[in-house]
Amino acid sequence: MWTRFLTFILNILLALIGLLPFKILRPLSKALDFFLYNILHYRRDVVNLNMIYALPFIEGEKFKEIEKNFYRHFSELILEIIKGFYISLEKLLPRIKIDDTSLELLNKLTKENRHVVLMLGHYGNWEWPLLIIQQYTTLKPFAFYAPLSFKALDQLIKNKRERFGATMLDANRAKEYNTLLKGQASIIALVGDQSPTGRTRTHDTRFLSLNTHFFNGGERLAKNLDAAVLFVHFTKTGIGKYDIHLELISENSNQEEEGIITEKYVRILEQEILQQPSNWIWSHKRWKGMIPY
Repeated sequence: MWTRFLTFILNILLALIGLLPFKILRPLSKALDFFLYNILHYRRDVVNLNMIYALPFIEGEKFKEIEKNFYRHFSELILEIIKGFYISLEKLLPRIKIDDTSLELLNKLTKENRHVVLMLGHYGNWEWPLLIIQQYTTLKPFAFYAPLSFKALDQLIKNKRERFGATMLDANRAKEYNTLLKGQASIIALVGDQSPTGRTRTHDTRFLSLNTHFFNGGERLAKNLDAAVLFVHFTKTGIGKYDIHLELISENSNQEEEGIITEKYVRILEQEILQQPSNWIWSHKRWKGMIPY
């Protein structure tokens, strides 16, 4: 009973935010930014430690500028994601521009009836490409995600993510979906820069000045499907506005040597972060065991 009531209240609160126009979300994001940074001090110690260790060449005023810009982006991102749960497709599409080169590449792979793996990082707004991708390809869209422990909220968010035709897949049960994914040409999105805590099979490399473990599940999935692998680049042009570019990591993944696809992904992600560090999520404890959180 309590869970249902809490879910009902949460749904109302999310809807109230999600139905607000973007011109209202802008000042609301500034208020949220002030609250998270100046009052709540939300994970400022984690953000600072991550940046100190990962970006040791950035100091002084530049360091503080990146930190403050991160909280601004993070506040906007929270509201963007909620807004994305309720915005119509017609209003969402003009806010996410995919360049012509990327559309040509996607059209080519669609015509060839190829499996495609989209690899993203916690950079920009990684939630939105899945909402609009089906407008540009007939490939069946899927995305792997980590379920929330609060089941009612998890189901609510899952339903919102799937409302334009995508299917969300539990990342903890990835092996169970082989038959489903092989059954039809599909486009599968996954975020590959989480900390692979407890995993024995990882890709170990140098990333942002630190020795870092990465999931290699995206690479293994791509090889299993002989998929083309694309990296999703984001350029933020305003609150709730992004330009997207798709970069080909591998056209024939099962011909690549082990580790090559993941390493290419890491290097591309690293360069994107270095170009605009504030648009990556620094508040996660990404380097447990290496940084004294």
